[in-house]
This record gives sequence, C-alpha cells and structure tokens, in this order.
Amino acid sequence: MKKLLVALACVSSLSFAADYDPVKGEMLSLSCFSCHGTDGKSVAVTPQIAGMGKTTLYQTLLEYKNGTRPGTMMPKHVKGFSDEELMQVATYFSTIKR
Repeated sequence: MKKLLVALACVSSLSFAADYDPVKGEMLSLSCFSCHGTDGKSVAVTPQIAGMGKTTLYQTLLEYKNGTRPGTMMPKHVKGFSDEELMQVATYFSTIKR
C-alpha cells in the first residue's frame, strides 16, 4: 500500500510539471513585447496577440519553429524556446484581455 501511495505521489507531481506558471509565462513573454507591444497589445503593423486563443497561438508558434509557416523574424525567434516554453507563452497571452 505504501508503494502505491508513493507511486501515485510521484506520478501526480509529474502531471503538475507541465501546468501553467504565470510568472514563467510572463517572463518568457517579455521578449515578445518589443514587436507585439506591451502584453501583446500591438498598435503597429505586427499582429496583436493579446487575448488570442491558447491553442491557436501555440500551434502558430510551433509552425514557425518547425518551419511550416513562413515569416521574417518569428521562425528565428521561436527556435530559442522549448515546446513547453512556447505553451507557457501562448497561455500567458491567452489570459490577457484585448
């Protein structure tokens, strides 16, 4: 019984490792502000990403990273992020109101 409880505790702690961390999400998103505006609220020609759907933004970032979506700066920029970090960024921007 003790072994089962220890195993369950280990497995449940792993499932929380991929959960959204608001501090990490915001810190990773800071590099986006220079082009997409503070909190992704662009007023220039770059797309506004604040309030964008998490799944949509995450898929878009992955497409840039994998080279299946053309772009000028984005394909180079996202290569520096892990998939988990891109999910943190996508989740962060999805929580911002437009």
